[in-house]
Amino acid sequence: MPLIRFDSLSEDLLEALIASGWSAGRKVDTGQWVEPLEGEGYRSHPLAEEVLATVGGLSIEPVNRVGPNFMNDEPYNFDPLAAGTGQRDLAIEVESVLDGDYFPIGEWLSYSSVFVEARGRVVAAGMGWIWEIGSTFEESLGLAVCANRPLICLYSDPGLDPWPRPDS
Repeated sequence: MPLIRFDSLSEDLLEALIASGWSAGRKVDTGQWVEPLEGEGYRSHPLAEEVLATVGGLSIEPVNRVGPNFMNDEPYNFDPLAAGTGQRDLAIEVESVLDGDYFPIGEWLSYSSVFVEARGRVVAAGMGWIWEIGSTFEESLGLAVCANRPLICLYSDPGLDPWPRPDS
């Protein structure tokens, strides 16, 4: 049984996926990403492998470029090597702050590293912040491509104000 419910996505989101090269049943070899990242100390899990098998290598342009509290002017880029290579310390910080097993799946705003947790949560991290992208992979697609809800800052490094601000 698939872990990702593509049939639950909005029409706009499905059109953006198709425009990026995705199709139902798409499966790519995940070893090209998983093996080098595991060599850096990451631990893959079934959801990360399904994400990479279905959308790995794609770059999905945003449908909405302005979100409720952020500019959404960069693609959701599924390049786990760009997100994870040399970023193991960032992943350890995410795991320490949020608890869980996070694996890099790509990049989003300002080249932040996007990680998926084994139980489904997707976060972006970089520049001293950790943001909630979705409690599920499907929700992360909705936020990153359709800007369909506010971006929430889960954590900011000491001395760094949350961004976006909770009241914005």
